[in-house]
Amino acid sequence: MKKVNFPYLAVALCLTFLPIIIIGNSVGADGQRAVPLLSLLVINEFAFFIAAAGIYIGVQHMGNRSLLSLYGLAIMCCAVFLVAFTLLGIELWPL
Repeated sequence: MKKVNFPYLAVALCLTFLPIIIIGNSVGADGQRAVPLLSLLVINEFAFFIAAAGIYIGVQHMGNRSLLSLYGLAIMCCAVFLVAFTLLGIELWPL
């Protein structure tokens, strides 16, 4: 796989991990989460780094492409996912 296509893959992976984290964080009637907290934190951190890598590689290979192209849209989606996973990580972390 060429590195230039990584932002597309990052968007697909983030779209897969985001519902897993949100649904897994739901608390059942017995007070337990659907997915263990440590697993949620690991998935969230992995997705955060995938989104960050998507932005980094995308900006490196932007070249003459417009930010309004499909490639630019993938980079912007990665940026939104990066913020979302940051906020989810802060919410998940027990204080």
